[in-house]
Amino acid sequence: MKKLLFLAIVIPAFASAQYKRSATELAKENVQEYVTGKLFRNGSYQPVSYGELTTPRENDPSIAWFIEHKFAITEMKTTGVKKDSVQKIYRLLFYFDDKMNVLKAESFFSSNL
Repeated sequence: MKKLLFLAIVIPAFASAQYKRSATELAKENVQEYVTGKLFRNGSYQPVSYGELTTPRENDPSIAWFIEHKFAITEMKTTGVKKDSVQKIYRLLFYFDDKMNVLKAESFFSSNL
């Protein structure tokens, strides 16, 4: 009886954790495609860190999830005849619908290295 009670508690917890992990991985893939395909086509993309996939507190029904992502873009800058590579760090919030499609991205910080 104790084993059955234990399994009744543990199995839903594992299922929920697996669902969240899968959703986070799909969100990371969609963010990378969005950054390289729509935002920065000419720069070299290097992911730095991802935040936790969370549900928003806003009352916008179209937004189901959001994630914070920090990444670096390396761009070539030309000054006269000299070419320099400049790396910029960006921190963006990506908002997703219930099918994990990126709806929008908001920037709240960027800096040069």
